[in-house]
Amino acid sequence: MTTISHDQGRVGGFAPRLDKRFAPAAPDNDAREGRMTESATRRIYDLWSKVYDASFGVMVQRRQALAVRQFDFRPGQRVLDIGVGTGLTLPCYPREVRVVGLDLSAGMLARANQKCRDMKLDHCHLLRTDAMLPPFKPRSFDHVMISHTISVVSEPVRLLQWARTLIRPGGRIILLNHFLSTNPLIARIERLLNPLCTKLGWRSDLSLEALLGDVDLEVQYCVKRTVMDVWRIVVLQHRAESPAPMNNRVSVKPVSAAIALPAPMALAAAP
Repeated sequence: MTTISHDQGRVGGFAPRLDKRFAPAAPDNDAREGRMTESATRRIYDLWSKVYDASFGVMVQRRQALAVRQFDFRPGQRVLDIGVGTGLTLPCYPREVRVVGLDLSAGMLARANQKCRDMKLDHCHLLRTDAMLPPFKPRSFDHVMISHTISVVSEPVRLLQWARTLIRPGGRIILLNHFLSTNPLIARIERLLNPLCTKLGWRSDLSLEALLGDVDLEVQYCVKRTVMDVWRIVVLQHRAESPAPMNNRVSVKPVSAAIALPAPMALAAAP
């Protein structure tokens, strides 16, 4: 297991390289009201790292395990886990694949590093870097996991565009996140709460439909762990060769609850 920072060269056989196409725009006097910034996020999650596993970790761990099971892994494949945090997903990956976990927070990565040592997760490698400054070449990975991270970064569309360039043909991007409710009343409450939520470290007003509207990806299926779950697991792949709709939007299939379905093949039949 290896932990390195952005500028230290190779990690786990991967050659980091800054792709300037996805470099973030210059900051506009740091954060506006209700908007995430990487500098604030790093500080917030360094603090959260001290209690994350005992608080949010309890709520999300089973959901993350279900999300990892949506990958169709083959031995030797490479997986990028963007926003790996304290490493709760790392024990879920089979040892036959190679995993790179990326996070901005040194505090969160220190917890992930300890898990790797305690569990001897030699197939996992950790990289401290800004997800908005991608250090990898296109098609470097077979799959990408983005768990509880898309609503944490300053430019979620840009992050998803980058993730799209990273996966090889047939690869999957899995989003696990809370998204803005389609119920108008609940959505209004989520928007009102957003300024408070951003101070805690995440957005509550991110719309899945708006997020996918500008990215050339298609939704394979969506699942929830329970009917009442407010988090969704969204499985994405490169758009098929068929012509895209004129508005270039990705339609989100209705979510049907998939409780304790053990395998990707079973879940693939859900849509």
